[in-house]
Amino acid sequence: MTYEGENAQSLVYFKMNMLQAEIKMQGMIAENKIKELNGSPLAYGEKAFTDLIEEYNIHHNQFPFAKH
Repeated sequence: MTYEGENAQSLVYFKMNMLQAEIKMQGMIAENKIKELNGSPLAYGEKAFTDLIEEYNIHHNQFPFAKH
């Protein structure tokens, strides 16, 4: 596989992880909203949201930059 092909594949993988994290995050936001409307304590705090970065390996230094 060429370098360009490997970089494209890495970019797609990174985007897939970001999408999975986004889907989970939106579910967490929705659950918090339901809890808030019911007067219950929130299900997810700040740490749960920031933990998504680690869980889905979407750190800024994991982004597959093209090398020239």
